[in-house]
Amino acid sequence: MAHNISAIITSFKYDGNLPNIVLMDKYHLIPFESDDVTKPSDQSNLPKDDITYDVREMIRDLSALGKCAYIETSYFGGLGVQISETWDKGIRIDGPLISYDGVENKMNYKDVTVVDYPINRALKNLGILKEEDKDEFDTIGLGKYRSNGKIMEEYHQDK
Repeated sequence: MAHNISAIITSFKYDGNLPNIVLMDKYHLIPFESDDVTKPSDQSNLPKDDITYDVREMIRDLSALGKCAYIETSYFGGLGVQISETWDKGIRIDGPLISYDGVENKMNYKDVTVVDYPINRALKNLGILKEEDKDEFDTIGLGKYRSNGKIMEEYHQDK
């Protein structure tokens, strides 16, 4: 089963105009369309280079209101990659981080740190405390969203 999302998670109640859903408490998930995040003309696969200037500006601006994390997953059949960055007060405070699960050709990038579970690390940075028998990812409910399209469906249902 596939899991492909790219989004920003806020550690505060988001009242802006971007489509978003509440994950739990004050934590909001702001999904991107894939064209918003990556530049089709880019040949780079560097996680830190895949995020467009406009998305980075959005994260920077949002982080003035509180900690934010950029997260990205790309999985199919248990194999895949996840990426995260955490921002606070307009500054990236952690990341870019990447993990490879079952991927044989692991790339080593300058300025990108390979870690286990970068999204869980970002969620910890945002203040998520994992529940017993769950990790941060499942505690906040990210496991139920398999794609940005599903996130957008929920957003439109709530409107």
